[in-house]
Amino acid sequence: MRTRPFGNTALQVSEYGLGCARIGGVFQSKASGFVDLLAFAFERGITFFDTADMYSQGESEKLIGKALRGQRDRIVIASKAGYCLPARRQLAGKLKPLLRPVVQLLKIQRSRLPTASRGTLSQNFSPQYLRRAVEGSLRRLRTDHLDLLQLHSPPADVIVRGEWEPALEELKRTGKIRYYGIAVDSIEAGLAALRFPGVSSIQFTLSLLEQGAAHELFPRAQRQGVAVIARECLGNGLLAKPVDQIDLKANCSSPEEEERRVVQLSELRAEAASQNRTLLQNALAYPPQVPGVSVTLLGARSVEQLGGLLNAIDA
Repeated sequence: MRTRPFGNTALQVSEYGLGCARIGGVFQSKASGFVDLLAFAFERGITFFDTADMYSQGESEKLIGKALRGQRDRIVIASKAGYCLPARRQLAGKLKPLLRPVVQLLKIQRSRLPTASRGTLSQNFSPQYLRRAVEGSLRRLRTDHLDLLQLHSPPADVIVRGEWEPALEELKRTGKIRYYGIAVDSIEAGLAALRFPGVSSIQFTLSLLEQGAAHELFPRAQRQGVAVIARECLGNGLLAKPVDQIDLKANCSSPEEEERRVVQLSELRAEAASQNRTLLQNALAYPPQVPGVSVTLLGARSVEQLGGLLNAIDA
């Protein structure tokens, strides 16, 4: 696994990182399987682990802290804050050891639960909330600092107001975080983030299906020395799954988008075949080739899944 500089920071990161949104949760396998996954990722050269305080009600951070506690000085931990879990999700997090075997026994699927049962997420980027969130993350991760703290999907207007900036600068001065960045959901929000000199990184979607940021956002980040974290490189599975397993309706918001995806996927498969490669191989190879990208996140639930992705990268 090759390493790359993380923008203008002092960090060096693996070319591919592990996105830890799927680590933990009552709908997944036993917690020991996630510990094995995290250890396997490190053994294969992954040193960048991207998580958030809300992932699996905090269990993602706990498992990272458990699995990698002996490797703290050899890994980069990036977490996020800004989302507030509703009370029912907080309760589910506390009852997880009891709920997981019941869910597995009854084969309950997340997709079949009523939306109302999960509660509604809200956001809070106030200085007080961010300070509390960081303390909680440090406790769960069993560490005294975060290498990178990211605001978690703030709207562009929240970024522009900058009320969060003094709190993050204070956390940096006190050593609770080394650097801070923003995980954004739009190019507009990404451009707003780049107006703040203290922002060391931005995180945004980049895939063969979604290349807009490679032309509009990432070049500016590169010029400013801001690191880029590329996420969703497999297009929510559309670039990895066999044709007969793709559900476009579940991944598209309109018939027009479905039609566009059909054409895109057909063209991308044909291009890969002409190169004697798979679409998965091309999808994984694309983000690191984009100028400015420091690390590309891979998502996996098991050692087998991650091993398959890493083997495709090495092929």
